[in-house]
Amino acid sequence: MEIKGSTRIAIVIGHPIKHSMSPVMHNRAFRYLGMDCSYIALDIQPEGIGHFIKGLRYTNILGVNVTIPHKSAVIPYLDELSEEAKFLKAVNTIKINGYKLIGYNTDVYGFEKCLEGIDVASSSALLIGAGGAGKAVAYALCKLNVERLFITNRTEERAKDLIKSLNDLFRRDINFIPFGKLESLGMIDIIVNATPLGMEGIKEELNISSSLIGKETTAIDLVYNPPKTKFLKMAESLRARTLNGIKMLVYQGAESFKIWTGIEPPIEIMEEAIKEYL
Repeated sequence: MEIKGSTRIAIVIGHPIKHSMSPVMHNRAFRYLGMDCSYIALDIQPEGIGHFIKGLRYTNILGVNVTIPHKSAVIPYLDELSEEAKFLKAVNTIKINGYKLIGYNTDVYGFEKCLEGIDVASSSALLIGAGGAGKAVAYALCKLNVERLFITNRTEERAKDLIKSLNDLFRRDINFIPFGKLESLGMIDIIVNATPLGMEGIKEELNISSSLIGKETTAIDLVYNPPKTKFLKMAESLRARTLNGIKMLVYQGAESFKIWTGIEPPIEIMEEAIKEYL
């Protein structure tokens, strides 16, 4: 890809950032569409985030993705937030609209796409993890009117804070359940691992009882490297439908692409790029 003076740049910022797969899929999309654009990753140290975001409005940067640890830190420097970003107190996409900076959270949309074809309103769901990704998952499930939702997390207080916020917004009865008591739930329709357990480089795996999983279960692991975790292998052996985090990664990135460019992104091309890279 040739970078010229006319080339528009999109950026993902984080600290560290070298693990990001966003450049892989966005650059493939730009090439496929013949756009004079390029996407790069920038490591921004936490103490410099304010200076960086303030300066965006004086550039011709196409758009910005935001990842750990900056998703909340960027908010004070933005002019406007989407409803999802306000609730989650986390931004993963910034649109530069003239001198105006608008923050979005496309993780919610990304997870909603993972639920296509599932009758969420008639389903029970178990969410494992109440961190940033877990909050987006919980928001999406409530938005789609999930019938019953249980949340477990190592830090009980964090889970209960999330539950209170969801109950206040959606007027739902959501329940916390300790990890050691998950077996009492019986078979669950949708199980989501929103923790890093099972990720490459992390020795600890997610271990849950097989009694939670049946052939009608959809098991979703937001981990995408490796593409098939121990959790998904077990679910597959029990004839459950399984899905890794690639789809959410691609669709949240595709929504960012559309926000910046106004162009429908080539979803299949972006997903193919990620799978080839992995």
